[in-house]
Amino acid sequence: MLFPLPSLSLLAVAAAFTGLIALCASPEAVQAQANAPPAVAPAPRLTLTAEQEYIIREIIFTDHNVQNENSASITIGDSVPDDVKLYPLPPEVVQKVPQARSHMFFIKDDQIILVSSSDRRIADIIKKKSID
Repeated sequence: MLFPLPSLSLLAVAAAFTGLIALCASPEAVQAQANAPPAVAPAPRLTLTAEQEYIIREIIFTDHNVQNENSASITIGDSVPDDVKLYPLPPEVVQKVPQARSHMFFIKDDQIILVSSSDRRIADIIKKKSID
């Protein structure tokens, strides 16, 4: 014996009840959720392969004489102070590692610090290999 009508009625009542609850939500709560800032800022991390890091390291350490910076912190995500001079990546690096195109760099303790040029946040740190 089948009872399709009561099952359908129960489903309709549940849907109506859900709709009523949604309509009764306070507009202030909805507005507050819409204007809330994100809980965590997106990470500015630039993820490079070992080969891409090698390319950047080879080009910058062999072909460019860049002054070593001593005052900046070097933690990914940190903002680089305005007094730290940032250098554009050489065209050869941009050609071979295109995802680094929008970044600049400085050197500290024989490490290449890649910095997002839009917000001056550290995106990656390339350490100089001991065999270099």
